[in-house]
Amino acid sequence: MWKSEYIAALSGGELWGGTAVPVQGWSLDSRKIIPGQAFVAFKGEHTDGHCYIKQAFEAGASIVLAEFSGLKEQGITKGDVPADRAIICVNNCMQAFQQLASAWCRELNPVVIGVTGSNGKTTTKDMVAAVLSARYSVHKNPENFNNEIGLPLTILNAPSGTEIMVLEMGMRGLGQIKALCDICRPRFGIITNIGTTHLELLGSIENIARAKWELIDSLPREGTAILNGDDYYCVQKAAYTEIKKVFYGLKGLYGPPDIKGINLKAASGLKTEFKVLAGEQKANVTLPLPGEHNVLDALAALDAGLELGVSLEEGARALQELELSKMRLELLEGTGQSTVLNDVYNANPISMQASLQVLAERGGEKTIAILGEMYELGESASEGHRQVGQTVASLGIKELITVGPLAREIAWEAKNNGFPESRLHCCDNCEQAAAKAQTLIEKYGPGTWLLVKGSRGMKMERISQQLAVKKGINAE
Repeated sequence: MWKSEYIAALSGGELWGGTAVPVQGWSLDSRKIIPGQAFVAFKGEHTDGHCYIKQAFEAGASIVLAEFSGLKEQGITKGDVPADRAIICVNNCMQAFQQLASAWCRELNPVVIGVTGSNGKTTTKDMVAAVLSARYSVHKNPENFNNEIGLPLTILNAPSGTEIMVLEMGMRGLGQIKALCDICRPRFGIITNIGTTHLELLGSIENIARAKWELIDSLPREGTAILNGDDYYCVQKAAYTEIKKVFYGLKGLYGPPDIKGINLKAASGLKTEFKVLAGEQKANVTLPLPGEHNVLDALAALDAGLELGVSLEEGARALQELELSKMRLELLEGTGQSTVLNDVYNANPISMQASLQVLAERGGEKTIAILGEMYELGESASEGHRQVGQTVASLGIKELITVGPLAREIAWEAKNNGFPESRLHCCDNCEQAAAKAQTLIEKYGPGTWLLVKGSRGMKMERISQQLAVKKGINAE
């Protein structure tokens, strides 16, 4: 357990208050402080953590990490620090925070597995952690704490004795994944795929590939890259990578994968059954998730397990008990005995088409797709929405509801590809969409399946909340 004097030394800060004040965990929200935690007083776009230092201490924070400038603005001095508490004063909270995370990672010395990609990062991270938990003490990002704040916070809250850290890494520009790798020094890197997410920010698919590949470039010589062998850019970039590479896949589009999934079959609820082959090992897997895209993520996790001594059989058993982060293809009990696929965390053309495939496979003749806009596609925004419209038409979805002006392109392209205009419903907002969906549920009756999906900024969960009779049900 670190104490205040040591934390000040590690961060290069000035210590106000007690020299031996212990810390048990870290928090960025003064309202959620657990007694004994450290509070980090970040200055954000909309709020300044320095305004809440008093509340943090009142809630039980033992230590506060704060900037000299913020303390001065709030009129906080050494004399204001309680005798049994401490403030670590630094010039830059972010820099100090990341230095502390790096130091704690070095002290724990776990095997670090970095996970990135355009789709499936969080699901893959959850699966990798589940598989490796069969043998090891594993720590992972909660939800998608995958940026320059969330990843260090994840590390700092890792308990003593952590043997493996599975760290999801997000990015919105070049150099950002490298910066995260500098903090945690991964030994393994998993890239799920390379697609058009963040195209608006990076300008080209080649730049997106470069940004994702910063994870692989940051691995040590003895490191291992675990790559989607069905993804063109992963395979292409891997040809110029000298460290060990292992590929997983379903189709072997660009060569035989080292670990392969075969005989995929939809099972009860949202489950998928398949067989996995890796060298002389094989296992049957029942995954509590639907779709080929989730099977690919499971293969990445099983591949990571093999690299660290977890057999396919052990990994398969772990995946059966998988617990996922919320809002990713949750199965909800809907009104009128309908079923709602709540997949609202985020969206891009690849993930939206994958979720539509699940809806078509599971929903039979009574399927309603409620699709919102997809953000950050740049110059490919129109094309990306049209691709989704083509998929809607080709899969035989019964009704299409779009939300927002850009999503109308989904409807237009669906119509251009033969989708009946009478079954297209273009809405301006979530409230209109929920009302229209409710009308259609009444029209089609019990057994109707609905998919709700859109970019995070669309807040499509408001539709799911209106349509669900309770928060969630087991996929049995």
